[in-house]
Amino acid sequence: MELKTKQGLQTLRRAHAFLAGKAVPVAVGELKPHIEALDSLVVRLEQFATEQASRANAARAATDTKRAMARELRQEYLRPISVVARRLFANDAQLRSAFVVPAARDDEGLIQAANAFAERVEEFKDRFAARGLAEDLVDRLRKATNTFRDTLTNRSLDLARRSAATAGMLSELSRGRDLVRLLDLMIAPRLVGEPENLAEWRSIVRFVRSATITTEGGNVPATVTQDPVSQAA
Repeated sequence: MELKTKQGLQTLRRAHAFLAGKAVPVAVGELKPHIEALDSLVVRLEQFATEQASRANAARAATDTKRAMARELRQEYLRPISVVARRLFANDAQLRSAFVVPAARDDEGLIQAANAFAERVEEFKDRFAARGLAEDLVDRLRKATNTFRDTLTNRSLDLARRSAATAGMLSELSRGRDLVRLLDLMIAPRLVGEPENLAEWRSIVRFVRSATITTEGGNVPATVTQDPVSQAA
């Protein structure tokens, strides 16, 4: 979570704590439903933040895992098979071309190549076994390939869910900004005679007066609000 995103969440918590601990009469209605809405909003933001952090950690771990598995698949399976194939089919350029190891960092290309290797090895498994490779080489290769593919899929899901959580945070922060702006208009004029409370409230609502609210998913525009106390003066 970026610094300004954290600041936004902390601001909403502070606003809720301030309002829940003080009875501030306002001219246009009751504060209770707004306080309850603020509490619910904070809960949702915390849920999104937890989901975002969890999915980000899972994606990072999956990235490390998939790199290790790609290296294993390339170096411990495809390269030995490719070397043996070049010797077995020294006079058959077409067959040799079926055993070319793909470039590094091409995950989808690696999966496709591994599947193609497995099909070709299956055709000539006796000849590969005669060269010292395992009789169940095809099964081993397919298992390693499927595990690698599943890791890629799970990583993609984690990244997608992290993006969804980020979008949710951005949306809730925007709602929180609007709610605090409304509360600022309602409350600040009532605190004119309470300098300490007014100063505390002003320190909270600086969040809604900044030009933007930054999250991992982008910037939420925040319209600068004129000081309600100045308006009332």
